[in-house]
Amino acid sequence: MLKRFLKAGLAGGVLLMIYLLSKTNSLVARSVHKAVDTVTEDVDVLPNTENVNLSDKPSTANAGFYDKLYDQPEPRLGPFFNISYSKISNSKRDPHWNSSFTYRQNPNWKNSTCNGSLQKRAFMSKEFGPIFRPDTQMLINSKLFNVNEYWRLKHWVIPYGYQFRDQNLTYDEVRDTLNLFPAKDSIFNFSMEGKPECLSCAVVGNGGILNGSGMGKEIDRHDFIFRVNQAYTRGYEDDVGSRTTHYVFFDRSVLRMKRDHYPVSQNITYIFVPCRIQDYSYLKRIGTGTNQFKVPPENVRVLHPDFMRYMHFVWMRVRAFRPTTGAIMAMVALHACDKLSLYGLGYNYKYSNHYFDQEYNQFKRVLGSHDHRREIKLWDALDKEGIVNWYRRDAF
Repeated sequence: MLKRFLKAGLAGGVLLMIYLLSKTNSLVARSVHKAVDTVTEDVDVLPNTENVNLSDKPSTANAGFYDKLYDQPEPRLGPFFNISYSKISNSKRDPHWNSSFTYRQNPNWKNSTCNGSLQKRAFMSKEFGPIFRPDTQMLINSKLFNVNEYWRLKHWVIPYGYQFRDQNLTYDEVRDTLNLFPAKDSIFNFSMEGKPECLSCAVVGNGGILNGSGMGKEIDRHDFIFRVNQAYTRGYEDDVGSRTTHYVFFDRSVLRMKRDHYPVSQNITYIFVPCRIQDYSYLKRIGTGTNQFKVPPENVRVLHPDFMRYMHFVWMRVRAFRPTTGAIMAMVALHACDKLSLYGLGYNYKYSNHYFDQEYNQFKRVLGSHDHRREIKLWDALDKEGIVNWYRRDAF
């Protein structure tokens, strides 16, 4: 009798264990499913597009084991993600604006391994955390461009797509231009062994606030130094430094510069922002070496229309045509660097328009083109949260 009782008890215990394990597995399965839903929320994939694989998305579980700047041998089209309009505005979402907030993700992007990276502060920020997406596809290249991608972007005005006034850039025009440049999806060129532990960047605008600042040595101590437009350094080293690693420009950027001041070097990465239909002809001349501003075609990168829309609609939120070139440069660095200092950004009337002005030249706002006040508020907020270091001098 006792033996039968013990057997029955043992059998009951086994059944109870099986039941508890099944409940635990079910709970774990539900938890995993919930986590996956969170990760893949609002993700869509471009139909009929090759090399799209949702499993290639960055994962928070293994991100610490990889270098965020590692380039895959072949760039891949990543999935989409959406930053809903409600996350950046209390207004009702306009259905016609929905595609304004849908962007291509870079599947090669990895979280930074730098302990003091600005990414951590940005992700934790109440204001910027919901909109900070450094995995946004920053660059467009020949391996990330096909017919489907062209038609997806075609209806947006340049630099947010491929429309210009009453004309459209053709698929062949964009493809032929991109074929002249390397298929890279990182603005950095160093090898894994040569990567600094933390990427320290300086963005140097042309604002007159730098004249007499004496910030040149501090600027040059950064790993990477971004300049823009009339980026004079010779004769201004004490105030703006002498090194340049990245140059953000348009076809109009060097029109007023003498050729011997052109920022041309094998060590400079040139980030181009097409803003007019003629800019693609300009890019072709650079790619074929027939342009007056002769830079190494292998060093040229072209900003992705999705990154421009992400920057404009999510971060700037203004009615102006586009951000200033300095703001574009700052946003590129914000999404690529671990530590970021901003110099010469933020126009004011206390100092001359540019640091290289020979006499006082008052800043004149170009109505409709840029919203300088919004950009100043953005630098101010990022600085106060400790995400960037904005050189204010005594003007802001």
